[in-house]
Amino acid sequence: MPQMSQISTNMPGTYAYRTPRQGSLTTKAAAKREAMRARQAADVKLICNAVARAYNIPADMLQAPTRGEAHVARARQVAMYLAHVAFGMSLGAVGRQFDRDRTTAAYACRQIEDLRDEGGFDFLLERLESALSALYRARAGSRPAQR
Repeated sequence: MPQMSQISTNMPGTYAYRTPRQGSLTTKAAAKREAMRARQAADVKLICNAVARAYNIPADMLQAPTRGEAHVARARQVAMYLAHVAFGMSLGAVGRQFDRDRTTAAYACRQIEDLRDEGGFDFLLERLESALSALYRARAGSRPAQR
């Protein structure tokens, strides 16, 4: 017989049994989630290093909790865009990795997509995507998802 803390009543006369909540790394799903987030963090670090070199700013400024100057904010938007488009990360995951909301990541992607109409900016993004793809292959032996 289950303990009273394991019984949930949704409607009178019906019972649904719940299992006790497990620790964060005790289940396969939680371990898999942690591994995925660690891989995403490594990918974002790779992206931030490449974008920081292209924009000639320190890489840690891209993940700073404040907005910063306009050119830093633009570089962060580029990094978010590349994480979403070139590496196939969800907007929620991109937001988590940059300590932002998923709507902020979506806004960044829209802004960068609008700027792709400019030839010079589009060329920069293509070069960054190409460089990141080569770095990713060298590091992991495979290729990130393409759009």
